Amino acid sequence: MAAGNRKVIVVESKNAYDQLLDDAGSNTYVLVEFYATWCGPCAMIGPRLEQLATEYSSRMLILKIDVDQNEDLAVQYEISSMPTFIIIKNRVTLTQFVGSNVDRVISMVEKHVGKMDESKAGKATEGTKASVSKI
Repeated sequence: MAAGNRKVIVVESKNAYDQLLDDAGSNTYVLVEFYATWCGPCAMIGPRLEQLATEYSSRMLILKIDVDQNEDLAVQYEISSMPTFIIIKNRVTLTQFVGSNVDRVISMVEKHVGKMDESKAGKATEGTKASVSKI
């Protein structure tokens, strides 16, 4: 997948998750959202995650993990509330926080990853239809 076309990836299994972390390597940050389909705040933040995937396409990969479908990963990261976000680099968890506050998600991303890719900022907010790929 070309870096400029990155979208949020829905992780279907622990094996897929492990492969995505391996593929991210040591230079790419990974933002993971643990969510549930029945979680209203999770659904509300989804469109903003799509924008972040575009804005940070060269430096960050965004993954979504359904806690009901991937209990092993939810247990591994001790997830008790949704949405829970984790920022990982080189398989190391840099931060973990709970809640659907978009400003907090953005500030944590900026703290660890830096400001968004300026060339992507305008394109991300043009109202393009969000797409999610599943792995």
